[in-house]
This record gives sequence, C-alpha cells and structure tokens, in this order.
Amino acid sequence: MKKTTLLRAAAALGLMTSALPLMAQEVVLRYSNWVPATHPIITEVIEPLSRDLQAATDGRVSIEVMPALGPPPGHFDLVANGVADIAFSVHGYTPGRFTLTELGELPFTHNHAVVNSLAYWNTYQEYFMDANEHDGVRLLGLWTNGPYQMTMRGDLFTSMDAVKGKRIRVPGPLVERVTTSLGMVPISSSVTDSYEQVSRGVINGMFQQLETVWNFNLSEYLTHISIVPGGFAHSSQYVVMSEPAYQRMSAADRAAFDELMGEPLVRRFAEMWQAQEEDAVGKLEDAGAVFYDVPDNVLSELRDSLAFIETDWIAAANAKGVDGAEALAFYRAEIERIATELGVSD
Repeated sequence: MKKTTLLRAAAALGLMTSALPLMAQEVVLRYSNWVPATHPIITEVIEPLSRDLQAATDGRVSIEVMPALGPPPGHFDLVANGVADIAFSVHGYTPGRFTLTELGELPFTHNHAVVNSLAYWNTYQEYFMDANEHDGVRLLGLWTNGPYQMTMRGDLFTSMDAVKGKRIRVPGPLVERVTTSLGMVPISSSVTDSYEQVSRGVINGMFQQLETVWNFNLSEYLTHISIVPGGFAHSSQYVVMSEPAYQRMSAADRAAFDELMGEPLVRRFAEMWQAQEEDAVGKLEDAGAVFYDVPDNVLSELRDSLAFIETDWIAAANAKGVDGAEALAFYRAEIERIATELGVSD
C-alpha cells in the first residue's frame, strides 16, 4: 500500500514537472524585416504590436525583428518554409501567384488608406477566403496603403501623349499593365532598388505612394507628381505567419494573438499608412515638389484607357470560382459605406 502511494505521488509529481515548461514557455516569433529598421512599418506597427502581444500574454509571446532573411519577393516562401515565423510583403512582388488580391490594386477607388483597406478586408473575407490563395501560411491580414500617383523626374501627366516612352519602375503585374497601356516602358523591381535606379537615370519615374517617395529619400529626383482621384493603382500588402509558429503558442496565447490580428491589424497598417501619406504631402510641398491635378478631360481619357483592367480582373476572378462582378460591386459599396461612416470625402 505504501509502495503504491509512493508510486502515485511520484507519477503525479512527474506530470506536474513535465507540465511546468509548457505553462512557462516563452515564444519568440521571428519577423524577417526587409525595410529600413527606422521605417514606420517597424516603429509604428510591428514594435507596438509586439508590446501589445507581450502585454496580452503576460510576457510569454513577443516578436523579434530580424534583418531580412531573404529578398522582398521571397518572404511568403520564407514563412511557408519556416525560415521566418512572420513576414510582411507585397502581393505584386510575386506575379502570377495571387489573382483575387488584385482587387485591392485597382485604380480609381479611394485615396484614403483606411477606407480602402477595411473595404478590401471585408470583401476578402466575404468572397475570397475559400479560394485560399495564401495556402501554406496563416494570413494575418491584408490592406492597401495610399494610392499610387505618377511621380516623375520633371514630367507631368498633362496629356495621354506627355509620358509615352518614359521608363517606369513597376512593382507588379497590374501596375505593369497600367504602364504599358499608357505607352510607357515598364521596368520591374522592388522599392528597395528604386533609389539607385532613379538616381542613375535607369528609370524616369514611378507609380508610387507619396510616403514612399519621402521615406525612401526619392524626393531629390521625383520632383513632379501627377494626381488622379483614387490613384492610378494601389499596393496590396499582407502579413503571414507559419502554422508551426502559431501552434508553438498555448491555446490561451493563440486566443490573445488572434484578438490582435485580422481587422485590428488591418487598421494598424492602414492608419499608419494614411498618416504617413498626409505627412509626406506636407514635406514634399516644403521641399518644392510640383503637384498637378490631372484635368477632367485627360482624366476621362485615362479612365477609358484603363477600363480593361477591371474587366480583366472580373474574368480572372470568375475563372477562380468567384463572382468577380459581384465582389467588385460589394467592394465599391463598402468603400462608400465606410467613407461615409468615417466622414472621409476623398
């Protein structure tokens, strides 16, 4: 009897001991970072997110920002292959991989990053989730930043012929179609290569958010900015996580983690991008940049010239089993609804 009691006590102690590491386990999520360490993606989103995550999990889960573990276009696969636990990237950096997310890149939607992003996220959940274009990883959120406007070294979009033949850096397939349809020469590269390209004259300009022109020190060269309502295009961006990294957290910590992802993460990024865009406009004006609102007659021609982009996207969405026209109508209705709710006019 005494021996049995001792054995039971030892077994119980063994169970308790084996459980202790699990209860006290700390999880550090490796975030591969390919933008400058001082970029607002890091200082205003990822680092505050890590602090909030630590607070929500009593210090058990945190995010470690690491130097880039690969080039910007490879970050989806870095996460899928477990090299990184979490990463941010741009859908357009991997042409042909994502089709439905080009909805968030369409021209002439809305200038406000929060309006576009919330409408985009709602549409993704309503229509695209089952298509599983992010297969192999856990999608934590997707959004757009400010609109792509035409930023040039001395040229303005004064007519459909004004920029023909100009060499333009393009980040992905949709912007490439915009560029070629306007008679410009597309040169594909990531934003980290843009300073060298524009400073050496390899490119004459870019379709780009104004915050990027400022934050990547391009304002010395990209001095002329042509503006259209809702942008020439947009950048669809995302953060993904590896499933094994997600499973390393306890059930309670996963629940706390989930509370910070999805729409809250979308809002974090979109609000940061909107603030950055508004700040950049003021700084570019102070630096002497030339801003030019494309006139209505030229804008009408431009809309006609780019109408095929929506038509092509609808067809591509249909081919993936999604009603493209219905999804696009939902997206535009969400833009109007959210803009009204937020009191944002443009």
